[in-house]
Amino acid sequence: MRSMKSSRFLLVAASVAMLAIAGCKGKEQTAQPQPQQEQGAVSQQAAPPGHPPTGDQTVTDINKAAHANIKTQKEVSLSPEVKAKWKEVKLDITDASSNSSQVVTINVGSAVTLKPGLKLKVEAFVPDYAISDNKIESRSNEAKNPAVLVELQENDKTVAKGWVFKEFPEFNSYTDARFPMKLVAPGVAKAAQKK
Repeated sequence: MRSMKSSRFLLVAASVAMLAIAGCKGKEQTAQPQPQQEQGAVSQQAAPPGHPPTGDQTVTDINKAAHANIKTQKEVSLSPEVKAKWKEVKLDITDASSNSSQVVTINVGSAVTLKPGLKLKVEAFVPDYAISDNKIESRSNEAKNPAVLVELQENDKTVAKGWVFKEFPEFNSYTDARFPMKLVAPGVAKAAQKK
């Protein structure tokens, strides 16, 4: 009888020891940091229903929203050198109704007719877009972060206005579904056109 009790005691002790070892190994595994992408996925799953998403996408969305508001409310302040160098832009404009697109060169300050009663005006071109002291300006006179401010007018009334970025289209504040566009290239005035 005593040997049976001893056997049970040893069996229970061995089981406890195995559980303790397994528990320690489990803690070691969970203590290791997870890759950044996995951490975001875990936190997304752990959020209660209806909770806004967290992680890199939320930061991007917040930046876009803040950036869009800044772009549409700030004054554009460009040096005479920037204005003299950058006279035109090339835009790839899509007509959603016909699913056709064309690359159009437009002088800064001018407008082109897209359809009868519909015009697209290029208000400003910024070669190196930056926000500083409550205004939009160019950090340099080189096309490092080019952006163009456009205005879509229907029967001389503004229906869409905003910025179109060449390198970062996700930050565009111009959003008109009828005439989406991309900034293809800034244009430098030809020597013969300079005054």
